[in-house]
Amino acid sequence: MNRVLLTGGSGRLGRYVHTALVAQGFDVRNFDKVGCGSDVDQIQADILDRESLQSAMADRDMVIHLAALDAAVSATEQAFFEINVQGTWNVLEAAEKTNVQRVVLCSSVAALGIGDDILPDYLPIDETHPCRPRQAYGLSKQVAETVGQCFARRGHLEVVCLRPAFIVFPDLVIATAQTLARQDGIEWSCDLPQHSNALNEPLTATRSFIAPADAADGFVAAVRAELSASWRLYFAVAPWSMSPLPTLERAQAMGIPASAVQDPDRYRADPNASMFSTTQAERDLGWHARSTFEFLLAEALKGHNA
Repeated sequence: MNRVLLTGGSGRLGRYVHTALVAQGFDVRNFDKVGCGSDVDQIQADILDRESLQSAMADRDMVIHLAALDAAVSATEQAFFEINVQGTWNVLEAAEKTNVQRVVLCSSVAALGIGDDILPDYLPIDETHPCRPRQAYGLSKQVAETVGQCFARRGHLEVVCLRPAFIVFPDLVIATAQTLARQDGIEWSCDLPQHSNALNEPLTATRSFIAPADAADGFVAAVRAELSASWRLYFAVAPWSMSPLPTLERAQAMGIPASAVQDPDRYRADPNASMFSTTQAERDLGWHARSTFEFLLAEALKGHNA
């Protein structure tokens, strides 16, 4: 049961997931509009092409569905909804028709709608927290999750959904650190370059993040895990904030009342602990992130100065 169809495998996260799957011995087929090398088993097609999807899954055991419009892409609200929701429906429909065992969906913490003006009900945030998105991207992810639950209830598919936080790709690390310095008054222990690529999206209000390699490992874990239910939802978030500012100070700056902190001991033990809980992913998938933001920054600076 190691034959995986990976949609969006040519994308930024997709390349990490493809590499992680191959390293773990999976037989991977890439499904993407863009090719990723002549030595890769791949089908170049769109996730809105239902016939191509069904053909691509004919001999697959599992599907990891990454193909979507990302929040950082400049697109219309209609495009976010059509591609992210209809594309997810198409993938699940094709998987059901071809007797795929499990589909792993890529959602986002954006489905919650949490921001500087929409505060979490409590900390740490877990998978039972209500979703209140106001933007098309977050709404598209919330609706895609509901589509996944629908197919799981039919009884023919296992559906696992991961919600990554802001994925800090190598080309974004230095710009993210510079933005943190400006917005949070962070004084880093290392000297940052004067110029770097601009950060084209706002920082997450919760300062949550995940390294791309850690996110990729999460998707591999979701394929491997033995699960007791047909629907599972997990946060794929680093257990630390990307800001060295103590998390409860950041929460106070956001306007989150102290009474909303349900586990204050967590933040006493680790002042930099994430606003999100990954307890369920650690328990069920045996997965946890390894890379701190400081580690990613050190690696980025090595590459910048090389």
